[in-house]
Amino acid sequence: MKKEKYDGFFGGLYKRNETFLVLSTVILLVSIFMGFILSGILNPILGSMLNDFKKNIAEGQIKLTTLSIFTNNLKVALFIYMGGLLFGSVSVIYLIFNGVFIGYAGTQFPLGDYIIFTIPHGIPELLGIIIAGAAGFRLASCILHIFQGLTHIRSDISRENQFKYILELNADEFWESLKLLGIAVVLLIIAAFIEANFSIPWGTYVQSVV
Repeated sequence: MKKEKYDGFFGGLYKRNETFLVLSTVILLVSIFMGFILSGILNPILGSMLNDFKKNIAEGQIKLTTLSIFTNNLKVALFIYMGGLLFGSVSVIYLIFNGVFIGYAGTQFPLGDYIIFTIPHGIPELLGIIIAGAAGFRLASCILHIFQGLTHIRSDISRENQFKYILELNADEFWESLKLLGIAVVLLIIAAFIEANFSIPWGTYVQSVV
């Protein structure tokens, strides 16, 4: 019996996708760091975006409810995941953009306050984005393997049967990507609930006792 059968669902899922998870983590964290240290250069571009976002919140056009926050985060996760259809290139772009924006936003507020107010929901939210990135990379791997299979199509055998075989051969990898995406969605639901209901009261409380 294979050892991975003893690893459990999450342990096995992690081991099979460790490379993609590490890659997604590195891309996001490096992007956050770059957004932070290059904030001056990025300010003409991201400054207006952040100001528009704050203005829309103040005017009530954007409501910080669990549903609205989750809907926004879900869009990000789906874009990152679907980027895998283009061999992961779009997944990388969205991971970099989100990381840079998070890092840049950290320079527009007192750093201590930024950390205090974002850490409750930031942990599950970042984990959700990272896992969505890994899901996108797993999907990209699946697409690549399908294309590789198509390059070996033989003319003396039914093309339809060969195509079905290629899809069946890579079905597990596709479902693996969906499992990762499902975990990412659950984490983003948790993050949205925390952000809408606890992050501000928590930050206000911490400020009052520090």
